[in-house]
Amino acid sequence: MEIYHKRNLPHFYPKGAKFFITFRLFGSIPKSILEELQKKFDKLVASIDINLPENERFELLDNAQKRLLLAYDAYLDNYQNELHYLKDAQIAEIVKEAIHYRDGKVYDLLAYCVMSNHVHLVFDTALQLRNSDESYQNIDKIMQGIKSYTAHKINRLLGRQGTFWQEESFDRVIRNDKELQNILNYTIQNPVKAGIVEHWQDFPHCYLKM
Repeated sequence: MEIYHKRNLPHFYPKGAKFFITFRLFGSIPKSILEELQKKFDKLVASIDINLPENERFELLDNAQKRLLLAYDAYLDNYQNELHYLKDAQIAEIVKEAIHYRDGKVYDLLAYCVMSNHVHLVFDTALQLRNSDESYQNIDKIMQGIKSYTAHKINRLLGRQGTFWQEESFDRVIRNDKELQNILNYTIQNPVKAGIVEHWQDFPHCYLKM
């Protein structure tokens, strides 16, 4: 069974698949930039010839989503404002604890990286295939649990109120082993790419399942 959702970004949720998730702080990207990214994505999608074979159209759509992800991530790495709560080690630990808590329950945790204003997360939901449809947790449910728990705890720690996480996450189905390896490397190399550390192992908020 496959589930497709459409809010502002494309979502495609096959049961039991591996996923790459990026979620970010509320307001960490200006609305104008998000609209610009969406327009570029929509333009790429509109340029795909509907007369092409289905597999070719899917490949072109997949490439468009990859380009959207790279642009989205570049803004998160480079945009400078006051919203960098996750730079605080105590706050980063709350996020990491919530991610690890679900390991072995609703997913097998493969990797993550907690940056100052966003989080990359990679996991495999295959273990849930033995669950009934009633108990199966899709990506929306999993991310809602992580976000609601951490937002409540972090807001209390900071003495603040209001929305902590952006409602929508950027999620991508991992299609094969080659893409998985590329995404795992992309995730853990984020602090290296951002110039924070020379080697990813030196960054305290990265994890890779060995």
